[in-house]
Amino acid sequence: MTGLLDRRERVILADDLAGVPEGTPGEVMLHTGLQWVRYWVRFDTGAERGSIHRDKLVREDEWEDFLAGRAAAEAAAEVDELAGSPVGEAPELSAGDAASDAASDVVVNGATVPAHLLSRSASARERLGG
Repeated sequence: MTGLLDRRERVILADDLAGVPEGTPGEVMLHTGLQWVRYWVRFDTGAERGSIHRDKLVREDEWEDFLAGRAAAEAAAEVDELAGSPVGEAPELSAGDAASDAASDVVVNGATVPAHLLSRSASARERLGG
């Protein structure tokens, strides 16, 4: 999924959004931004959504290849998991470790996420059963 999408280009949503399920076709209304490009899309269901990142949109003619690639990646991850080498798992942090160890901060898209916020999120997920 590379390259800018042009106005009026047909796309398919590659991930669920609020009120719009994955696989919904639509048309790019416009794109905004210079280095941080986002798209406004009018979906065939009548919904319009803005600020959609390119990695959530696939050109209609690339949809089948996208699904095949995602299935292959999931299969490879499953094989790695069965082999005992999990792919992409972050180490679990306890509340004490995260609060006391500044080295456990994580950098995501150039922004540092402090360890104490990671700890709060983990606690909330446990509390909510997720």
